[in-house]
Amino acid sequence: MNAIRVSRDLRAPLDDLIKDHGLIRVSFALMRAALSRKTRPPPVTSLPPHLLRDIGLDPRHNPWR
Repeated sequence: MNAIRVSRDLRAPLDDLIKDHGLIRVSFALMRAALSRKTRPPPVTSLPPHLLRDIGLDPRHNPWR
């Protein structure tokens, strides 16, 4: 039941976007956003060492560099 509510909550704004901008334009924007996020490094790379320690990461070991 909860999954139905979540999908209904997401469906309304998506329908509004499609109505305003068109299906093809919205589809391409969604695909572009989904594909571009994979090439970005995780946001923890820019955190200072004290914050990395707070969330349980070793500040000296940075596999993203």
